[in-house]
Amino acid sequence: MTSIDDKIKQALSDEYNDLIAENNKIDANPFKQMSDGFKGKMGWMYIGVIIFGIIFTVMSIYSIYSFYHETETKSLIGWGVAIIVTIFLTQITKMWYWSELGRNRVIREIKLLELQVAQVIKNQENG
Repeated sequence: MTSIDDKIKQALSDEYNDLIAENNKIDANPFKQMSDGFKGKMGWMYIGVIIFGIIFTVMSIYSIYSFYHETETKSLIGWGVAIIVTIFLTQITKMWYWSELGRNRVIREIKLLELQVAQVIKNQENG
């Protein structure tokens, strides 16, 4: 074996241990999973979706308030449609965000599996 092989194996071992420790910290708490999503490449997208979700929620609340205080039938229909559309958009943003959190978790698990396979190969070569 060459020294470069030993360095690669050592790097894999260190990376595996670091990923296991980080994964255990993140998986323990859903709020840590959410904050971890903002650190990645898609962090700006997550922030944008959360902002739109908040805007749609506020619009839904305002539409419900306006619907409650309206007396004309035509305006009631308009506010009713606004309620349905804004609540629908709010739910779309929530579903997208939570599916992304699930995707991030799957990616973390796949990385761990890749490193575990590399560990098994390393142990078979040494054993």
